[in-house]
Amino acid sequence: MKKLSATFAALAAVIAASVALPAAASTGTSNGGASATPPATQDEGTTDPRASSASYKPVKATWYGPGLYGNHLACGGRLRHTTVGVAHKTLPCGTKVALRYRGRTIVVPVIDRGPYSRGVTYDLTQATAQKLGMTQTSRLRAATLGR
Repeated sequence: MKKLSATFAALAAVIAASVALPAAASTGTSNGGASATPPATQDEGTTDPRASSASYKPVKATWYGPGLYGNHLACGGRLRHTTVGVAHKTLPCGTKVALRYRGRTIVVPVIDRGPYSRGVTYDLTQATAQKLGMTQTSRLRAATLGR
């Protein structure tokens, strides 16, 4: 009889664990095994005083990321889902660019070459587009700040 109660106790523990895990995931007490993301902070553009006095010009921008994660960037490193930066055909790597879109301003570096679509000036990483709230090819304002 003791063997039956030990088996029953083990089964009860497994059932309790399987019920508790989805509950913890839905309440936000667990990250579900995903990598931790840094907490949301103030827009990066507010830390560079040059962004507020820069001369912004209207540009067309696209964004990229899914399907390209893990690929090498022209300026070094690999593209990750958290990579913040832009691709530009001629600006030197590391050049800071201020971007404004719908009331949001961020400052990001040039990290890659591109875009390769006609009439598009910048190619934003998905993380950069998300910080700006951009979901599709859009017109925005940009200013080159230098290094």
